Amino acid sequence: MKWSKLKKTIEDKFADCLKDRVHIYTTRYTTGSYFMVRSWITIDKEEIANFSTPENSSKYGWNTPDIDKRIEPEERTEGQAVEKGEFSGYDFTDACFEYLNLNIDAALESENPIIRSFAMLDRRLGKRRLKLLRDQDSSDLHPLVFRMLNFRLQCEKIN
Repeated sequence: MKWSKLKKTIEDKFADCLKDRVHIYTTRYTTGSYFMVRSWITIDKEEIANFSTPENSSKYGWNTPDIDKRIEPEERTEGQAVEKGEFSGYDFTDACFEYLNLNIDAALESENPIIRSFAMLDRRLGKRRLKLLRDQDSSDLHPLVFRMLNFRLQCEKIN
């Protein structure tokens, strides 16, 4: 599937209140290079998450930990949804493809924070369930998932 179709399919799953506010992007720098890949997420045209393959490679090399165990909570920068080099562009596109085939329950339970963040934006996630997620302990949520949950709560006007 081409990126343009994948992007449209993912963004079409977002709740109506998020239309034209949240966008996903990916690019490859230099022709023929499969290493120079960068993906990102924007909210209201502001980049909130960067998924860079070169930065990920320089941080982890060949010993990249599991996607849900890359950075310890005490090592995180406050207010940042994704740490520099935490995810690669390939992590992002793989998550996009995987997300297409998941029901909302599986997406919410995924170990992959990128998939879980998409689930927070998904129109299949109703307001009642959003309220339940809001009331749960958020200390175990990845910062990207937490940011998307709060943004969705704000857009849905759920206090």
